[in-house]
Amino acid sequence: MSEIRRANAVFQQQADAVLSQANPVSTTLYTVLVTTKNVRIIGIEAHLTWATTQPTPLEVVVTIDGVTVIYKQADPVSATFYYAINELGAAENAQTFNTANVEAVRKAFLLEGRSVKVEERITWATTQPTPLVCRMKHTKIP
Repeated sequence: MSEIRRANAVFQQQADAVLSQANPVSTTLYTVLVTTKNVRIIGIEAHLTWATTQPTPLEVVVTIDGVTVIYKQADPVSATFYYAINELGAAENAQTFNTANVEAVRKAFLLEGRSVKVEERITWATTQPTPLVCRMKHTKIP
């Protein structure tokens, strides 16, 4: 009976999940959204502003129902906004970003799952004062 009620449940808009990490440490995963049940990701935007050493790559890591999907941008341009897109011809660990706002061409949602976690990271040789930012719009079944 609970499964029937769940089938009729409605996704409800949630406050944006936001990360703004000053001085990120190379390869450290920073949590944007802790593991949450019944999530539909509407969209993900990531950016960073670097001072000295260009980080590479910028990555958003989505763990969804046990599958890891990684959106990557090699050699990200400082202060450029990157939007996650699903590229059907690419492997789960090699999804891409688009620098154009994809709202006009985006489907109803990016991803959805029963268990969703979103993290962000960069890699580089040295740590420097660099804000690493990610914003995710999502809905969920309460």
